[in-house]
Amino acid sequence: MSERTYSPLWRALRFNRREFFQLDLYLGISGGSGGLILGILAPDAMLRSVPVVAVLLGVVIGAVIAGVAILAAFMDQAFLRKLTAIDRQPVRYLGPFLFTAVLGVFAMIFLIALSTMSSGSPRILLDILGCITGLLSVWAIASLLPCLSMLVQFMGLKTDALGVPDDDDQ
Repeated sequence: MSERTYSPLWRALRFNRREFFQLDLYLGISGGSGGLILGILAPDAMLRSVPVVAVLLGVVIGAVIAGVAILAAFMDQAFLRKLTAIDRQPVRYLGPFLFTAVLGVFAMIFLIALSTMSSGSPRILLDILGCITGLLSVWAIASLLPCLSMLVQFMGLKTDALGVPDDDDQ
């Protein structure tokens, strides 16, 4: 019976501290700071950035779907048996892509909320939404870097798996 909750996704997203605290997080924090500063100093400028950020997040989510499709295309039964033989978990290679997709979804949710605001909206609400949206949006965009790194690692794994005999060869 399949699980109907999000627990498989959350299990796939379990990163260790070293994987979590990378350049993309720090860039996201910079984006959150920028969103807060724009919300305080120039709310009109922050609100004008909403369409640009929406397009960029759409591109990020599209790139993530393409990356997962590339990985899934390489994960046939023979390759999955080889991964089991060398004690590797295939979900580990999907993790950064799933994480970026989750970041993108939450960024879009906050972006929708921010798009309903105007420069006359309560300033504290604009500041909070600008900070959170900036953090999540820039983090999602910058987290494409670990995804690209994982694609490179995955290609190395494909090369390593060449040394493992197929079931038919045994």
